[in-house]
Amino acid sequence: MLFAGNIQLSSESEMRMVLLGCKRAGKRSSGNTILGNDEFDRRRTVQSVKRRGKTAGRQVTIVYTPGWWANLPLSVNSQLFEQELVLGMSRCSPGPHALLLVIRLDSYFGDDERLAFEEHLNMFGDKVWDHSLVLFTFGDRLKERSIEEHIEREGDALQWLVEKCGYRYHVLNNKNRSDKTQVTELLKKIEQMVAANSGCHYEIEGEKVKEVEEKRRADEKNACERKMKTEKHRENLRAQIGEKSNSELRIVLVGYNSSGKTSVGNTILGREEFHWQRTSKCVPKNGQAAGRPVVVVDTPGRRRHFRVKDTPEIYKQEVIHSAFLCPPGPHVFLHVIRVDVSYKEIHRQAAQQHLDLLGEDVYNHIIIVFTFGDWLGDVPIEQHIESEGDALQWLVEKCGNRYHVLNNRNRADKTQVTELLEKIEEMVAQNNGRHYDVFREALLKREEERKAAERRAKDRREKVQKKRNELKRSLGKHVLSEIRLVLLGHSRTGKSSSGNTILGRGVFDLRRSTQCLRRQGEVSGKQITVVDTPCWRMWKEDPMKGPDEDVQATVKSVLMCPPGPHAFLLVLGLEASFKEKERKSIEDNMGVFGESVWSHTMVVFTGGDRLGDTTIEQHIESEGDALQWLVEKCGNRYHVLNNKNRSDKTQVTELLEKIEEMVAQNNGRHYETDRESLMVMSQSRQEDINWSREKLVHGAHRPVPDLEHWLESMVGPADDDVPVFGYGRKTDRPKVITEKVRKHHVERNRGRESDPGPGSGPPPGARKTYESGRRRSGHAPLGMRQIQAGVSRAIKPLVFASVDSRVPCEPRRGNGSLHGSLGLP
Repeated sequence: MLFAGNIQLSSESEMRMVLLGCKRAGKRSSGNTILGNDEFDRRRTVQSVKRRGKTAGRQVTIVYTPGWWANLPLSVNSQLFEQELVLGMSRCSPGPHALLLVIRLDSYFGDDERLAFEEHLNMFGDKVWDHSLVLFTFGDRLKERSIEEHIEREGDALQWLVEKCGYRYHVLNNKNRSDKTQVTELLKKIEQMVAANSGCHYEIEGEKVKEVEEKRRADEKNACERKMKTEKHRENLRAQIGEKSNSELRIVLVGYNSSGKTSVGNTILGREEFHWQRTSKCVPKNGQAAGRPVVVVDTPGRRRHFRVKDTPEIYKQEVIHSAFLCPPGPHVFLHVIRVDVSYKEIHRQAAQQHLDLLGEDVYNHIIIVFTFGDWLGDVPIEQHIESEGDALQWLVEKCGNRYHVLNNRNRADKTQVTELLEKIEEMVAQNNGRHYDVFREALLKREEERKAAERRAKDRREKVQKKRNELKRSLGKHVLSEIRLVLLGHSRTGKSSSGNTILGRGVFDLRRSTQCLRRQGEVSGKQITVVDTPCWRMWKEDPMKGPDEDVQATVKSVLMCPPGPHAFLLVLGLEASFKEKERKSIEDNMGVFGESVWSHTMVVFTGGDRLGDTTIEQHIESEGDALQWLVEKCGNRYHVLNNKNRSDKTQVTELLEKIEEMVAQNNGRHYETDRESLMVMSQSRQEDINWSREKLVHGAHRPVPDLEHWLESMVGPADDDVPVFGYGRKTDRPKVITEKVRKHHVERNRGRESDPGPGSGPPPGARKTYESGRRRSGHAPLGMRQIQAGVSRAIKPLVFASVDSRVPCEPRRGNGSLHGSLGLP
């Protein structure tokens, strides 16, 4: 027996645990390690699983719950998932003694991961944290480092979680089950936690469980009715078909990015015909499926929540073009949807708008294919449809209640493809043998527009190449040993990633910043300076939100690369559409630099991996007048980067060549303006913002900032004889500016260090940590000694002993997140 205070805990009593965490965290392996047997299989499903066993001489009950996406919010999960999380908690009646929050030691744990834990745990109320313990898996990765060192090094986010759990944590090495002491120590820590909770277990709110159980029963009833209705309809259609046909079936795959669309094509054909790389071109493939010839056309993926107006024109053209690639027209469009994520109204609207491009008749030729079918486990697809709600039900019914589930991980199961082809035949019979008709006026018109854009793209490409050839001949006169660049653009364009690609390493943080950042490095034998700026916002849409700081940051970017930048790189993403709204916003933001800035500006398109066989000129011509205006305003200077492939150095080399050609065209000059002009332009820009605010709120706006004072703080008092930029008479002026900027930052930082204030940063001597949870909550980051002290207070008299402390951790690996690939929400 173990005594804690006045509480006596029996070593013979049952201990109940629930495993919680993200996908691939090691929850099942941890359950098996604790129980000492392979009680949990390795399949990842939405169903929670309960197992019982005896370990360290006592009865133990463990409930495995489905994992969530590591760095995505609760709203991304399906309703089935949320139901199972609640029901899993109720499956170890009367309640769990411990909630084990499972985290991989070799995976990054930042703000997004912390928020995911917080959101999911908050489903169960504040008291849940009193019964929670952080369980670190992959303990062998610690090597010579202690777990406290790992917690300290990882930063605020993980420290917040450890503190929220009362400094309770443990390390498991699931590869070394023979080490029984790690399980014994875990049970002791759980006993100490139960003692601290006065012997009480966690009790989930009864009303919450009742509500979920009632919803589950209603969903199961409706699912049964839907299944019966669908099967009866299919029986009637099969009676019409008669003798089985072996004629060719023509199939078009449509859907959003990462839906499993390409995998569906490979599963149907039974081999790897379609490549995994994203593309903006349709790809047709021929083959055999279930003994009959098939043509399968894979189409480009779109962003899951993007409406038609947000999607690039070239995608819309390709979706229509797909129907022309399997003449005389496709029998079926397979609309592919993941079953393991939520389906909300925003996703329904996006799907409807994109399908409507093909006309109202297209819904008579659609079957919905749900991918990641293995995730459902034993749950019927109809239950998922009913639980997910109105949005998904509307789409299923709009498509005549035609749907199918595929497990692309199990291609050996040929029956799933055979059944899909049967459903396609039944649908064709319902359409009286007709395929989708492509010969309509609207479709033919869009197809002709696509062909015209291809012709214009060819002309543009030839024109640009001719001009580049002329400029290359004059490059010898203007050889640059140093190149200074400023990155500009809106949010989510890949601006910071482009800076990292140019410099060849991750020097810019991908999280949003309100400050300009300057980084330097050597690339292709040249000294490169890159200044990353805060993202622009569409302030014209909501002038009350147009920050004064945007103007200041834009001006500051020029001051940070004296005597002036050689190029402004205007970064645009290829995934999003570019219309008049975006064009006007860029024109307004660039206005702070004056008209001459356009001679030093180049458009950089990111997401180059999406182009595939499509040329960037085709994208420019397809997108329309707004993008064409911008490209021509920049003198037809543009470049494409694939920030996912930094190992391809040729894309950076070619970019630098284009910049040198632009400098040669500018007679070797960089962008320059004097101090007074820069201030006047900045103030004019600020007055424009304030005028827009005043127009809305009759004078209720923030005052124009004292830009003169701000410039003084950056570069010192003005000198009438010497321009701030350019080739002024005092050749050492850039050095003076650099020194004053340096001193300014030194003085400012010295002030912060002397009086950091509550929550403003780590205590003296502590390592730098991320500005996240603890700072926002008013706490300073934890140091290793503070962590250890907290542990001592929390679990006395138990002496803490870490597991497997040997050498520093190896590089981190993936943690089961989608990494934004779904374009969620």
